[in-house]
Amino acid sequence: MISSVMADRWVIAYDVDTAATAAAEKTPQGVTTMTVYNRIRACLRQHGFDEFTQLSVYAMDDSDGALVRVYHALSALGQLDERKFIKRLHVFKIDGAMNDVLPLVDSRDSAPADR
Repeated sequence: MISSVMADRWVIAYDVDTAATAAAEKTPQGVTTMTVYNRIRACLRQHGFDEFTQLSVYAMDDSDGALVRVYHALSALGQLDERKFIKRLHVFKIDGAMNDVLPLVDSRDSAPADR
């Protein structure tokens, strides 16, 4: 049975160009891949994306004003120097009642996201 207690979510997912960050590590600025991930993470958290589900996947509840917070998060990412290392960036909304498919695979609900 698919759980209906999961709330709708806004998600930002991205990929970092690790080849570019590896090359940048050899420059005087010494940018590391983890520095890029950490700065992006801090930026997203400032704008409500506090559900960290993977290194480059963040979510927040679809509550009042969520779409405005999505816009502000994207605008803030556009101000980061580290934006040049983002090679893919996607925003999407997940219907909470329909996104947990673990019950189809193993007859149990997924664990809640780590915060």
